Amino acid sequence: MKNQNIIIIFIYFLTLSSCVPTSRLAYVQSDADKAPHEMVFSGQPIDELIRPGDEIYVRISSADEQATAFTAEAQRNINPNFMSYTVNKEGAVKLPFIGRISLQNLTLEQASDKVEAALSQYLYLPSVYMRFINTRVTLLGEVNVPGVYMFDYKNINILQAIGYARDVTDFGNRRNVLLIREDGIQRSKHYIDLTSDELFKSEFYTIQSGDIIYIEPLGRKVWGLTTVPYNLILTVITTGLVVFNFFN
Repeated sequence: MKNQNIIIIFIYFLTLSSCVPTSRLAYVQSDADKAPHEMVFSGQPIDELIRPGDEIYVRISSADEQATAFTAEAQRNINPNFMSYTVNKEGAVKLPFIGRISLQNLTLEQASDKVEAALSQYLYLPSVYMRFINTRVTLLGEVNVPGVYMFDYKNINILQAIGYARDVTDFGNRRNVLLIREDGIQRSKHYIDLTSDELFKSEFYTIQSGDIIYIEPLGRKVWGLTTVPYNLILTVITTGLVVFNFFN
């Protein structure tokens, strides 16, 4: 009987070791006893303005029926990445015929209006469409689909980025997420707790193009517990108990 109790206790702890507490899986948690049902956080303002280093896709069309050097690039089968323009350190881009034009600190709508005005002396009723194409984020480690992801808009938060990688695995450490950021010649690393609602106040809630996000594994996966055949072990132990009881 004593041996049976030891085996049962062993099975109990073995089962517990294969489980991950829900508190380690849930995002942006609050203290349920203190937090109200609705909470508002003030974080960093969203930057929708054109800045040096941005990549902007520009598509130009005209009311003229005849295609021009401008409107030829509006073909739909062209990859937007090949039709993009990089904003230089002075905040300007260089367009055909117009030459260098400053777009710094303008919204996409304001920049489109400015380019249309400059094109009006060359084209009849020009129409300009712009969008950001330079948001690139790398997700590594304990995510279901690691890789490099490209976005057609400038601002994206860290939870949205992880969503594109189909979420963190059950054995990913959501409390100690590493974010590597490169700003010019300066590189920095920061640790983020995705399980705390303090995330909304963090300056790293909104990620930047070029950020690298690494989800480290929990300790139990480091020790290989995810590869242990628990079902087989429990089946052998249960069968052994049945045989032991039968002969006794």
